[in-house]
Amino acid sequence: GAQRSAAAAPRGPCAVAGAEVGEGTRAAMGRNAKKRKAAIATGGDDEAEAVVGGAAASSSDALGKKEVEALVVKDAAEVGGADEDDGDVTGEDDAPDSDDMTSSRAAEDEAADADSSSDDSEDDAPRNRIGNVPLEWYKDEDHVGYDLAGEKIMRTLSTSEIDALLESKDNPDAWRTIQDHKNQRQIVLTDTDLEIIRRIRKGAYPSASTDTLEMVEYDNPDAKIHPTSNDHAPKRRFIPSKWERMKVKKIMALLREGKIRPPPPPPPEVWDLWADDDPKKRKGPRPLPAPKLALPGHAESYNPPPEYLFTEEEKKKWEDEDETERKISHIPQKFDALRRVPAYKEFIQERFHRCLDLYLVPRALKMRMNVDAESLLPKLPSPKDLRPFPTHVSVSYDGHRGLVRSVSVDATGQWLATVSSDQTMIVWEVSTGRPVRSIKFTDTATAVAWHPQHLLLTVAAQDAIFFVDPRLEPNRGNAVAKATSSDDKADEETKPEVTVASMLVLRASAAADGGEDEEQQERPDGAKARAVRWHAVDQQSPLWRGGCRITIETDGEVQQLKWHAKGNYCAAVSPKAKAPSNGCIIHALHQQKSMRPFSKVKGGQVTSCAFHPTKPYFFAASKTSVRMYDLQKQQPMKHLVSGAKWISSISVHPTGDHVVVGSYDRRVVWFDLDFGTKPYKTLQYHDKAVRCAAFHPGKYPLLACASDDATVSILHAKVFSDLMQSPMIVPVKRLRDHGIHQSLGVLWCTWHPTQPWLFTVGADHRVLLWA
Repeated sequence: GAQRSAAAAPRGPCAVAGAEVGEGTRAAMGRNAKKRKAAIATGGDDEAEAVVGGAAASSSDALGKKEVEALVVKDAAEVGGADEDDGDVTGEDDAPDSDDMTSSRAAEDEAADADSSSDDSEDDAPRNRIGNVPLEWYKDEDHVGYDLAGEKIMRTLSTSEIDALLESKDNPDAWRTIQDHKNQRQIVLTDTDLEIIRRIRKGAYPSASTDTLEMVEYDNPDAKIHPTSNDHAPKRRFIPSKWERMKVKKIMALLREGKIRPPPPPPPEVWDLWADDDPKKRKGPRPLPAPKLALPGHAESYNPPPEYLFTEEEKKKWEDEDETERKISHIPQKFDALRRVPAYKEFIQERFHRCLDLYLVPRALKMRMNVDAESLLPKLPSPKDLRPFPTHVSVSYDGHRGLVRSVSVDATGQWLATVSSDQTMIVWEVSTGRPVRSIKFTDTATAVAWHPQHLLLTVAAQDAIFFVDPRLEPNRGNAVAKATSSDDKADEETKPEVTVASMLVLRASAAADGGEDEEQQERPDGAKARAVRWHAVDQQSPLWRGGCRITIETDGEVQQLKWHAKGNYCAAVSPKAKAPSNGCIIHALHQQKSMRPFSKVKGGQVTSCAFHPTKPYFFAASKTSVRMYDLQKQQPMKHLVSGAKWISSISVHPTGDHVVVGSYDRRVVWFDLDFGTKPYKTLQYHDKAVRCAAFHPGKYPLLACASDDATVSILHAKVFSDLMQSPMIVPVKRLRDHGIHQSLGVLWCTWHPTQPWLFTVGADHRVLLWA
């Protein structure tokens, strides 16, 4: 009878919860209920509790703790109902039947629904007003938040398992009660809530009234999967599209023309099979932090101290200063409250400047080297340790009234010759500064050079070259040039002494053939022929009385004259010659012949020349380079590229392995012939053109550079015999005593042959001896 009454009872909330359990769990719970009935009938309540505990343990795999407790309460209710039915059989008429219990439960649910449908929703409103603050922050506090009135919401819910078990025994609705820990209250789920939970767990729609057979219409036509009409498909659905055909035809035409090419094949993957490690990836630059603004100080406060406020004078001074020089960008003001502070009128402008700072921030991190600047400079010796070198003016040779163009010292160092634009050539005594000889020409004298072995002068003036006897030779017994015969001692015959007068006697053969080889004969009236024709000076002319003996016409103004070390050859440079072959001519004094070594010089006209001191080499400088020739083999040897724009002079070291070139673009270029054709050093010590650069011809390691800035640089230029040791170049002195005239300064300089003395001539009409 108990089983029939339980089966006839309608399905209530317990049945809904029980339906959530699987078939196996439901069968186990049914078996446990029967065991509980038998235990109550035989042993009492203790055995029944044991059966309930076993049922809870067996069903824990399928349900949670709360659901197990709910099912246990249901079984207990069913057992209680069965016992009451058994009581009716035994004679107990006071227990209510199942129909009455069902009706009472339905009435309670209706009352609860009525309460929930009322307009009063204060119980459903959230009590805790902490927002999205995590409850973990209150785990060590005795409250969980604050309500609308600001009062603390104390912890009232118990989380003990024992309290939960006791509550499930005492409260019949404990199985449908959940805890709201945020608002610290308990919520009893209604039958509707339980039904929604049950349907969601079964994978069904939450509401039983949801129509799953209704079709959803989409507004997007591309997303339609079913036809919206029963019309027949149009004909265009079944025939090829003509527009697609035209498009494909156009693409095929472009492919045939080669305008559309297939993508290139990917490059083959190549790697080192025998490599030990993978190539390290290069790390990118470190991110640079944006420049930070300075933190505000007391001056930026709305209520600054009185000492930060401006006086009238400070305010006027601040307004007169430039914006970049102001220490602060605003005038401090005092307000009694923050709400009285007006809007800052410079806000937009300051934000714009801040954006510019962020935009112009450097994108690369530059590593600064903490290196002492002095450590990078070479360790040079002190100039005091490099003496002797010229330091001051010792003798001044006064007598010229024009630009002094050139200067030369004889081999003995006793006589000095200078030429000037005042058409004069003067021979001076070096030690006293006394003029000894003077020759007046009819045109500007441009160059002068002493013979290296005899007291003989070569002067370039009035478009001609003159060989001059200054009549400075001592007695014949003490002549500078002596030649004795040591081959035939038996005869004891001596050759006649070579004198300047005998050297300057024009031979008949030289006058007849013009001093030129038969292969080089030109038209007698041509410019080439005149440049190599030797003539004797008329004995009735003033030039003869001055000492001029032989003359050679030139094809232009001769700017430089250079003698060979043995004294047989003299080279004359005429950059403005009309014929290219007349730019550089070598005159042989003993044979009284002239030679044109270059029919045409590569790189332009020859601007300067020099003889090698010991070998038959000849250096010819053009505007930008220097070419080295072997005169015996008659072939070029080296081409020295200077890097200068216009070379002015050239000088060869006494060892013959180093060459120095001066240029009009303020450079002094040093070449080491053993290293190559590129410059070894490029020196720049002057502000204007370098007119002359000259090595000391004797034992002193000195180099002089004369410039248009009216100064002369003296350098200690020591060359070592060890090829592994580089030359030592140290500037030791700057000589300043000349003046600038017509934008010209020191025009030429030359060294004394045996002393560390320097002779300089300038545009200020002065000739100076520096010692």
